[in-house]
Amino acid sequence: MGCLETMEALTEHYELVHDRKSHRPKWREIEVDKFPQDLVLYAQVIFKRKPSFIIETGTSCGGSANFFGDLLLLSGGQRVFSIDVNAKGTPPHPFVTYIKGSSVDEEILKHLRNKTKDGSVMAVFDSDHSKKHVLDELNAYADIVTTGQYMVVEDCYTRGPVKGRPEYYHPYLAVEEFLKVNKDYRRYDLEKQFIFAVTKKGWLRKK
Repeated sequence: MGCLETMEALTEHYELVHDRKSHRPKWREIEVDKFPQDLVLYAQVIFKRKPSFIIETGTSCGGSANFFGDLLLLSGGQRVFSIDVNAKGTPPHPFVTYIKGSSVDEEILKHLRNKTKDGSVMAVFDSDHSKKHVLDELNAYADIVTTGQYMVVEDCYTRGPVKGRPEYYHPYLAVEEFLKVNKDYRRYDLEKQFIFAVTKKGWLRKK
């Protein structure tokens, strides 16, 4: 499959999963705004790396928070912290704590540093996809994520600019800028196992 065909297939798959509600993946009957391929990748990484904590930015309906919570329950982890300024849903889970607010708010960051200081930390970014916000998240969580764990930036592939907001949908540009100056992280193309995923080019592991 050529690059153009891959991007066309990825875009078609994205629209099928995200834009048609009846096709969206569900976990515990809760909508999950992720590709099935990514859910498998997350499961593989979590069972291999065994993070104590997962920090998720962008709660949406809470499906992925519950998914991560179940994986931590099975893998011996402790807690998921899911952050959103206005979550669509916060379905309860014994391993999940929901936090209302900005993922780069200093008080929230201070709280997370305190709560996760005694364990290993993984982070998943799926909130505001503007270059500035993603770069702010990467810089803010770079020291919270622990050695051997991942920061995962979702939607790094470009589906084109948002109408009227030409700089909005470019998280990949934030990743590129971050990696140029932060040598503690290396990118791994884990999504190649499944050809494409919304986490494409977004798997950054701390050395």
